[in-house]
Amino acid sequence: MKMFQVKRVNKPLKIAVLCGGTSPEVEVSRNSGKSIAKALEEAGYEADILDWDERDIISKHEILRGYRTAFIGYHGGFGEDGHVQAALDMLGIGYTGSGHLACALAMDKIFSKWIFERADIPTARWFAWEGNSRPRTDEILDKCDFGLPIVIKPPNQGSTVGVTIARSKSELEAGIGKAREFEKRILFEEYIPGREVAVAILEGDVDLPVVEIVPEGGFYDYEHKYTSGSSRYIAPAELPKGVSDALIDYGKRAFDALGMRHYGRADFRIDGEKAFCLEVNSLPGMTSLSLVPMAAAAAGIGFAELIDRIVKMSLQ
Repeated sequence: MKMFQVKRVNKPLKIAVLCGGTSPEVEVSRNSGKSIAKALEEAGYEADILDWDERDIISKHEILRGYRTAFIGYHGGFGEDGHVQAALDMLGIGYTGSGHLACALAMDKIFSKWIFERADIPTARWFAWEGNSRPRTDEILDKCDFGLPIVIKPPNQGSTVGVTIARSKSELEAGIGKAREFEKRILFEEYIPGREVAVAILEGDVDLPVVEIVPEGGFYDYEHKYTSGSSRYIAPAELPKGVSDALIDYGKRAFDALGMRHYGRADFRIDGEKAFCLEVNSLPGMTSLSLVPMAAAAAGIGFAELIDRIVKMSLQ
């Protein structure tokens, strides 16, 4: 395996690592920020962690102008839905990851569903509740043509925040209440049994292998994502080559359909050999338990090299 060679320079480029914020994923963002900063320094950059509220981007923009680019480590909320990216675009400050429109489309799972369907990317059956009033369970069951179990999601949250898999009317009622703690709109989605996998996308000439997630009981919720030992990961996933190739193709097509750039992660469920795209994450986690670094490592790309590649994309 060819070793990643860090090219040292006399005066390293200064990179701002933006993390923290106000979303429910703030601690995950801070963990990503620490990992990113460490990898940047290993790759020969000078990195500063800026643990900022997303609104600080405007008020402290003169500080940001002292950096060559910003590595965005926010997750969820304004940091991932395009607000921060739009502010940076307005200020003329470069950054890693997708632009503001692609982030907004990817973050909103209802818009994503429409785009997947129009791009012929298979996705689970769904419908949305967009009224201001709280829906009654009978209304939802009357509207639903796929029955229980049903997945209930607030459309603009990440890391499965506010997600419920309801197998009964009482669980449906509780799931509606849980989702509305975050948003008035609710996405109701057909539950797909089977395996959960992720396709990491890195622009360039390399296809990263599919990663399978095996939660230890329950489903791949916030606790299973960020608690060490709560899930097992298989990279590359043990799948027939045709299935893996199809998943990678669907992931790249979904990434392109949303207008994304640099890197991302598409999440799928597999029922037998049939894949269903759930969403594409524009700012996937960059912690020790994160799937994009895991997929890159399985392809022989170390974490410092992965971060270096992403930075170089933002500098073009």
